[in-house]
Amino acid sequence: MRHYENLVIVKPTLTEEEIKNTLALVEEVITSNGGEIIGRDPMGMKKLAYPIEKNARGYFYVMYYTIAPSAISEIERRFRINEEILRFVTMKYDSKREIKAWNTMVEKTKKPVAAAPVAPVAVAETKEEVAS
Repeated sequence: MRHYENLVIVKPTLTEEEIKNTLALVEEVITSNGGEIIGRDPMGMKKLAYPIEKNARGYFYVMYYTIAPSAISEIERRFRINEEILRFVTMKYDSKREIKAWNTMVEKTKKPVAAAPVAPVAVAETKEEVAS
């Protein structure tokens, strides 16, 4: 089993439910070919660098998974025939250094992002300065 990452850009004209169904289909393609999805990173709607099929925006979604190398050609074939996918890219991680980076990216997808309490502290300090 090798380590892979897929970035998929879905059409922005789809409804939220249609985007979820398309992403579920994309994940099903991977799992049905013997892959195990380790991490997901829904990046959301973003502006594209250039229009693709007259779309200026797209929904970006990244998946990290392990799978046998022989299944990649079938996965990419299924991505190509899916009309809701504007673009996709598959990246393979081979060396120990690359796998370490892959593991780091997977860990980032699993940690919840906590908001730092910077604003309330700054407000409290300014109140004390005014009182002096």
